[in-house]
Amino acid sequence: MWSAVPDVLVTDLGDELVLLDPASSEMFSLNDTGRLLWQALPAPENDLTTLLEREYDLPHEQAQADVHALLTSLEARHLITRS
Repeated sequence: MWSAVPDVLVTDLGDELVLLDPASSEMFSLNDTGRLLWQALPAPENDLTTLLEREYDLPHEQAQADVHALLTSLEARHLITRS
């Protein structure tokens, strides 16, 4: 199960979602796909993959790779955690 870190500040700018880690003062921008997945948290990776498949009509392998890449990136920036 993946969850957003509670301290992360989220700003919706319409065409992007901006995440701010107050501990490091680093910002991270998400496009529409990233926004969809962020707003679905907390969720297991498989559920996020299914969501991406349905929303964007992607093959399973592509959705799985995209979700994994985003989760890995967000985790490396301490914006999400796995439980």
